[in-house]
Amino acid sequence: IKESTCELLSVICGCLERPLAIFLDDLQWADEASIDMLSLLLTSTKLGNVMFVCAYRSNEVDSEHSFAKLIEKVKGVRCSDDTSTPNTVKTIELSSLLPDAITEFIADSVRREEVEVVAELAEAVYTKTLGNIFFVKQALEELVRRNILFYDYVVRFQWRWNASKIELQNYMSDDVVETVKGKIKELPVDIQVMLMLMAHIPNSINISILTALMSDGEFAFDEDILYRLLKQACDKGMVQYSKANNGYSFAHDRIRQASLEIAGEQDKDELLVHISQVMLTFANQGRGTEWCLFVAVDLLDSLPPDKIKQAELARLNLRVSKIARSKGSVERENEFLHKGLKSLEASGKMWEEYSLTLELCNAIIGSDHSLGSYDTANKTIEEVLNHATAIGDKIQAYSYQILCKCDQSFDYKTGASDCVSVLNMCGFNIPINISRAYMLKEEMKLKTALRYRSYSCLTKLPLKEDPIFALFVQGQKYSSYSSNDSLTKILSWKAIRCAMKRGMSRDLPLVVVTFAALLSKQGDVRAAQELGHVTIDLADKIQDNSTGSCEFARQIVYSAIVTQLQSFRSTVEPLHKCHVALKLCGANAEWTLGAMLGYVENYFAAGLELNSLLETKLLVLEQLCKDLERTGLLTSFQIFRQFTLNLRNITDKPAEFQGDAFHEGDALKEMSSNAHKMTVRDSSSMRLQLAFVFWNENTMEQMLRRLGDYPLQDLFIARLHNRLCFTGLAAFGIWKRKGCESFLKLGQDCLNYYRELTKNGSVNAKPVYMFMLAMKSPSSDTFEKAIHACAKAGMIHLQAMANERYAVFLYGEKNEARANDYITSSFWLYQDWGANGKANQLTQQYSLLKNATRNNAKSFTSGIPTAKDHLVSAYPLDSSFKISPFRSKGKLLGKK
Repeated sequence: IKESTCELLSVICGCLERPLAIFLDDLQWADEASIDMLSLLLTSTKLGNVMFVCAYRSNEVDSEHSFAKLIEKVKGVRCSDDTSTPNTVKTIELSSLLPDAITEFIADSVRREEVEVVAELAEAVYTKTLGNIFFVKQALEELVRRNILFYDYVVRFQWRWNASKIELQNYMSDDVVETVKGKIKELPVDIQVMLMLMAHIPNSINISILTALMSDGEFAFDEDILYRLLKQACDKGMVQYSKANNGYSFAHDRIRQASLEIAGEQDKDELLVHISQVMLTFANQGRGTEWCLFVAVDLLDSLPPDKIKQAELARLNLRVSKIARSKGSVERENEFLHKGLKSLEASGKMWEEYSLTLELCNAIIGSDHSLGSYDTANKTIEEVLNHATAIGDKIQAYSYQILCKCDQSFDYKTGASDCVSVLNMCGFNIPINISRAYMLKEEMKLKTALRYRSYSCLTKLPLKEDPIFALFVQGQKYSSYSSNDSLTKILSWKAIRCAMKRGMSRDLPLVVVTFAALLSKQGDVRAAQELGHVTIDLADKIQDNSTGSCEFARQIVYSAIVTQLQSFRSTVEPLHKCHVALKLCGANAEWTLGAMLGYVENYFAAGLELNSLLETKLLVLEQLCKDLERTGLLTSFQIFRQFTLNLRNITDKPAEFQGDAFHEGDALKEMSSNAHKMTVRDSSSMRLQLAFVFWNENTMEQMLRRLGDYPLQDLFIARLHNRLCFTGLAAFGIWKRKGCESFLKLGQDCLNYYRELTKNGSVNAKPVYMFMLAMKSPSSDTFEKAIHACAKAGMIHLQAMANERYAVFLYGEKNEARANDYITSSFWLYQDWGANGKANQLTQQYSLLKNATRNNAKSFTSGIPTAKDHLVSAYPLDSSFKISPFRSKGKLLGKK
């Protein structure tokens, strides 16, 4: 939502001739979600042509208030010490109205043209209200109620007052809330009761709920009478009606405050119990009434423990926490869960109510972990491990205990070992050091369990929740991260056999897709594809996204499986949807941000347009990484943004990363060895692409030497594609240089990789393979085939580069006329890609481009699909393509 709002405003403001002004009032009451939204908007460097006016009550905002912290953050970003840069934040202290203005207001109110006549009255009112216009109006109304200020219907037919200045002051309350309370207490009793009830409901309230609140026991309040009461309250300025919400709300927050204070003078506990019971009744009436449950639980949580059954309150808090999580409010979920645990402890039935206690504790562990509260999570983990009676009930606690350790230590080898230890406690008997004989034995057991059927038979299993599968997934992940492929495979086989016995849980798609990712990495493309399809089918069947595991499984399919054969552009939109779904269900940051990393990697691999909206998305993601302290992911997004800036803008050193988004030298100084290694890989891959685009042979040589020691494997296909594609192209481009002869083998290795993928039907591999052949053995035939393949695949960036390299080849062959055509095509293709910096370089190199038109460009871009086209796949995502999980002499046994 934040990202979309920022994009929307950016587009709107960019189209306006005059600046857009946005006024936001009462920000002293802004909740955390609103503050987060404002933080993004007010600190965004991409938003222009807009002014935000933020109003708040300074007397209600201290230095610890979230809005005060936001102000300081915005000033830090917007207010520069550089005198040449204007500060774009201005604070205006709005005082109350001056005495002269109050005098004019009162003169107008009592219909007197001579302001001197009301001077004494105005001075008395100003002394009490200090010019606050709402307070002034309430003070005048109080004088009217006390008959000090009255309209003379007998003699003068005008407003009059019979008191001195001092007497007038005595007739007015010092506190505006006291004034409003006095006004309310003079209303009919039924209206007073109605206002007291409404004061406890934060939302606009409709007539049905209000009628139920006004009813008592068997006595049902008449709706017609209630309508008349509401009309009187509206006439008195107490409440107002909203057509949009079809409900009533207070006309001012001070009126609500006064009503609450009057309610506090009554038997408040009994009143709150009554309101809560009514709200719970309406909460069970279907969609659109869930807010009633939130109101009821908030009120019940504020009551003393002896006023309500605490175990029942714990259940209500657990119930409302699940709704909060489904709405994406992780903080509120955590708040309700801890209140529920507190209620359960107060009931004295902790672990006596065994199922409730276990469910509540497990939910708290997951919630605390997702918020990074590891110490709090570990305390609850110890509680479960000490009191749960069965090993099955302890599995989730063990799982999160290992997760918390690995999140902080990054010791994945130990994490995998710990997972195996817990699985062995459950009777799975898995060794850490796996022999070949053991592998063969387990493979035979899997064949027997599947009865030699394809993996698609897993979709026929019954649904049954089992926490053991989450532990299997953890073990798979940590063994994969620690490069223990044998253990990853054994855990996958064991989990699948377990599912065949017990049924599938919502974590089974993750088990299957992790196994698929392993096979993909090992080059077993078609088996990985089948498992990817099975994963999608399982996720569709389960349709339970309370933890986000199914969406995370989809994310891995789109990032690490299907793009070996399908186009990158076909997975961009699905990955974005995975990100949104994961955020809405409150999934952990690793999954949520991982989906967007996959989105960005596939976006760049597909050669989709580089534009300001993409930069805005990357900025949003960078800020999210900073907020969640995910430095590794932050660096990845910064590298992509700097890559975009270098291509879009004119710079002296386009193949260097020394910009505002990412400075390679400064970033690498601060990193540990492992983070340093990964960052060098990712940064060098993108710099190599820039060096190839801008044809900087020295940088190409430098980057190839950096990347030469990295394996030709990666879990994420788009990231591997971005690296190997330009490693091969650059290697064939400069291998004839002195000292670069060894690059020929590196280029050949990359060519072989894409040859195998092309044989398997990869949509992404063929254009790269053809382009590499052209770079290795340049000729008109090879380049024209490469250009056609790039155009057919819709890879506009590769098409632009192929056109340029072909033009350079033709210039060398003295075929200037054809070369001019292809360099013109290249120029416009770079423009379409968004690489304006590169297009400018071509303009400087080739004078003919200064007057170039698209009519002169020979291009194959017509009919190229857009990013939102349907999936294009060599093998559709259906279950008709079946492959046996077993091999015979290296060949696939399945058939279409």
